[in-house]
Amino acid sequence: MKRLDRRKFMILASAGATGAVLTACGNDPDDVELNPTIIPVEGAPPTLAPFATPGGGAVEATPEDGEAGGDANVVELEAEDPYAWSVTELEAAPGQVIVVTNVGLAEHDFVIDDLGINEELPNGEPVEITLPDDIGVGDTYVYYCSVPGHRENGMEGTLTIIEAAAAPAEDEEASPETDEASPVADDEATPAESDNAAVSDGMAVSTIDIGFEPNELTIPSGTDVTVTITNDGLLQHDFVIDELGVDTELLDGGASAEVTINAEPGTYTFYCSVAGHRQSGMEGTLTVE
Repeated sequence: MKRLDRRKFMILASAGATGAVLTACGNDPDDVELNPTIIPVEGAPPTLAPFATPGGGAVEATPEDGEAGGDANVVELEAEDPYAWSVTELEAAPGQVIVVTNVGLAEHDFVIDDLGINEELPNGEPVEITLPDDIGVGDTYVYYCSVPGHRENGMEGTLTIIEAAAAPAEDEEASPETDEASPVADDEATPAESDNAAVSDGMAVSTIDIGFEPNELTIPSGTDVTVTITNDGLLQHDFVIDELGVDTELLDGGASAEVTINAEPGTYTFYCSVAGHRQSGMEGTLTVE
């Protein structure tokens, strides 16, 4: 029995060794089937790393590109303190509308001599300027601010006329905004009108860059009325009424002066005598009743 068990053991061992040699030497590596362990990655296919997801981010870029061009249809220009334009080279087509806004506190305007354009720029209020329809493509014009000293300090630029197809279209949404601004202006005018009423203890007038607030005063005749003028602007201003001999000193920003007015019934003009200020609209009306 022991001899038979030993013989059986030798036969099995020999068969196992032969199989091992055949496996190591006779099989083609390409025929070996591999079963890799796949580790799932949250948010990506199991066989791909997260950064290799097909098309990652490319499709999402298209909407952003479209949004980036949303303001391309607006031709805008800003006047900045002390002597600068936000853009010194503009392109527009015949008949194109350019929106110019004075974002500073000082007085500015927009002038193109060759086109007969001369527009005042109230502080913070957009001004629409329409170019003539008959100007030629390729023509160039100089625009500048005509306030004394501003152009001399570099406040000018160049406007080049291009074909309408290449020019930004006029912003159609500007009209509703303009329409909405009107009711606000009307509502705000009501308190200003109430300020025009005569008051027994005096009246107050504010000078700004460039204008008076209010620009219409009403006082009783034959009565001494004290008017306090305060310069709320940055530029120097004064308060002058030629017919009544009223003439304050030049007021720096924040300074005040008082004048006493006693006049016959009538209408009188008050203004700022600083060079260029009255010509820019800095005047008002005093009504004596």
